[in-house]
Amino acid sequence: MTEIVVTFQIEDGSAEKTLKDILLDSQLNESRQAVQMLLGLPENPPCRLFLERTNEILRDNLTFREAGVRSGDKIILIPSVQSAGNSNSHSGAFSKVQLETATSAKAISLVTYKLQLTVLSDNQQTEIYDYPIELTEFYEDNPQRFFSDSNARERQSFINALQEIASREVKAFEIDKILRDWCDDISLGYRNTAVKI
Repeated sequence: MTEIVVTFQIEDGSAEKTLKDILLDSQLNESRQAVQMLLGLPENPPCRLFLERTNEILRDNLTFREAGVRSGDKIILIPSVQSAGNSNSHSGAFSKVQLETATSAKAISLVTYKLQLTVLSDNQQTEIYDYPIELTEFYEDNPQRFFSDSNARERQSFINALQEIASREVKAFEIDKILRDWCDDISLGYRNTAVKI
């Protein structure tokens, strides 16, 4: 199995730890837990992981290979802030607006942008869904790249979520228009964008 060397650093740069012999097929959360303990950070809540080379937030349950981590990379540990009643504050899924109970406080380096999607179902009932994403400063300035380049899986996650809640097949040109309008709004600094399908 391929082994890599990765440096983990606390967001403020106050401490770092380099781990050698990490298996590419091991999960990020295993190393993250060990590093949090070694650096004296509380185990809960878990830190978010930010890959410095790609300016990308990494999902904790991915393997190093799936996350695209290379030997010599630096991963930044961003302490999470807990909030009651909002354990689903992540990108990759729509959530019904009516079920939202709180907005979590985000780490300073991340800003949440939300797409509010209004869906008219076959029985003429309107349902509203939120799709939040968390962007670093780089992606705030280049939002279209969040859904392309090395983050192509973010686009696919969005398409999968959209197809799941839509009562009809959503055409490629509609998806492109929704993402283009949303990215335009993000570029202008709008935190919330509303669309209907």
